[in-house]
Amino acid sequence: MRDDVLQQLWAAQDEAFDLMSEYDSLPHRYGEDLLYQTEGHMIDLIAAQPGITATDLAGILNKTVSACSQMIRKLRAKGWVKQVRNEENNRLYNLLLTEKGQKVYEAHSRFEQGCQERTFHLLNTFSEEELSIHLAVQKQLNAAYREDVRQSREQSQ
Repeated sequence: MRDDVLQQLWAAQDEAFDLMSEYDSLPHRYGEDLLYQTEGHMIDLIAAQPGITATDLAGILNKTVSACSQMIRKLRAKGWVKQVRNEENNRLYNLLLTEKGQKVYEAHSRFEQGCQERTFHLLNTFSEEELSIHLAVQKQLNAAYREDVRQSREQSQ
């Protein structure tokens, strides 16, 4: 019986991963603008921390500075982000949203808020205790995934 439940949990996690991967790969339209999730995450961070650098973004997102710089170039090309030379260190550029970027950020935030509200509404059928148990289970699953990632990285080197 327990093994059956664990197998169902494994399958549900696989389905969740597939759905999240599909969602992340889809462009989302905000007025005339198309935004991908990776762009949205970066815009959210720049909005929350005006003046952040590419190096700081890389650390937060667990990406290389090169990967973040590539995304910043795309966001600049779309007119959503601007780089301003740091007055204290000429080698650094601080990132800010443009007026257009701020509008995209606000539209994206409204959409994400709607997604969160819908999810929370669907979870209203569960008690606080049940949700706490799920959270504890999810934390253990995340620990297992972190270990899988660590082990895979080691084996690929």
